[in-house]
Amino acid sequence: MDREELLKLIESKEVIGIDLSGQRLEKIDFTGCRIERTSFKGCELVHCRFRNAKISWSDFRYAEIQHGTFEGAEIEFSDFYRAFIDGVVIFSGSSFSNCSLNKTYLGECAIIRKENLKDNKILQQNKEDYRKFLVDWHTYGTGERTNDVNMKSDWSPDAAVEARWSDAEVIYKNFNALWAGKGYFGDGNWAYVQGKKMERRRMISELFSKSVKPLKKLTNLWHILTNVISDLFFGYGESMFKMIVTYILTVFFFAWVFAENVSILEYTQALAISLKNMAGMDSETIRGVSPLVDMLNVIQTTIGILLTGIFGFILGNKIRNQ
Repeated sequence: MDREELLKLIESKEVIGIDLSGQRLEKIDFTGCRIERTSFKGCELVHCRFRNAKISWSDFRYAEIQHGTFEGAEIEFSDFYRAFIDGVVIFSGSSFSNCSLNKTYLGECAIIRKENLKDNKILQQNKEDYRKFLVDWHTYGTGERTNDVNMKSDWSPDAAVEARWSDAEVIYKNFNALWAGKGYFGDGNWAYVQGKKMERRRMISELFSKSVKPLKKLTNLWHILTNVISDLFFGYGESMFKMIVTYILTVFFFAWVFAENVSILEYTQALAISLKNMAGMDSETIRGVSPLVDMLNVIQTTIGILLTGIFGFILGNKIRNQ
């Protein structure tokens, strides 16, 4: 399709089922268009406008998108695999819903934020939507999807669905690097937490995979445990609420242990000693009572120092993000 034919089609605001793959499109205005099942695969989209466009089931794989705008666009079930988005590309007010952003390159001037991800999720997090996406693209999309590393097997969505947590982990880590580098620390920290959660889901899925070696599964078990502990008690170093709850519970737990093991102590005294230990202050009241109590003193003091350090780290992040 040449430029004149495309411009006439755009006037109708209905761009449906068109193959524009491999073309260089410059200063084309798709504002307000309904774009459905259209292939921009491998296109050079330079200074193109997609303002308030409704884009669905469209192919942007390997496309180079430079100096354009998607302001207010609603984009769903579209594929941006290995798309190269560079220069000033604006996405303010737009929404990505069930779109594949796997291995999408987002340059420093690509203005996309957390708020652009509908429901703060990506496609790979929903198994059924991801399967629907893969099957539909294979059935009706442009080009067959091979899904294994060696590209030798018959097509099936199963391998891609199984690998979805790994893909999601990479996508969120890329977002974290992008947003942190731009100074969007709140968005970056959120993407970091999501990336760690996807990492955990990936490791859990690998426990049930026949292709993963037993030693790797054993290593994964340890990493899953540390991941869960980090999430549960500190929110991966990003949750002030979890940090405070952890601190308080630790104080009360050790106070209870001291009250149970040192007969001369009332619970209020044990609570005061526990607070001192958390602050790194030695208490002579229970020193030398028993080897067990001395060991618990050392353990709690060490935990208190660690928690205080993590608390300072989280507080610093919160202040920086203001």
